[in-house]
Amino acid sequence: MKHETLTEVRGDLVLAALCVGQFRAPCQIDTSRLLVRADEALIQALHALGLETAAVVEDFTPVPLFAPEEVILDQIARGLGRRQVQTHVFGPHDEEGAEGEESSNAPE
Repeated sequence: MKHETLTEVRGDLVLAALCVGQFRAPCQIDTSRLLVRADEALIQALHALGLETAAVVEDFTPVPLFAPEEVILDQIARGLGRRQVQTHVFGPHDEEGAEGEESSNAPE
């Protein structure tokens, strides 16, 4: 393995991992820190969240992605990667008002 210049992240590691995930940056997870191949935008985002960062030179073993990017892109190309969200908004209905409207619209 060769040494790389990485960014060490300390602080709330769950928050840090969520931020790193949004940037899809390679990441190594240790018990008290994350090691990340970070660009300037990611470093600024981590600082904005109050996380501590430092440049380090170490070996890097990033965790594998749950699904390789090629698999995800293939699924999207075949139409299998679509996600649908259905929402239903419930609101109380005034039955008396609705009946009154119906009766006022009825022919006389």
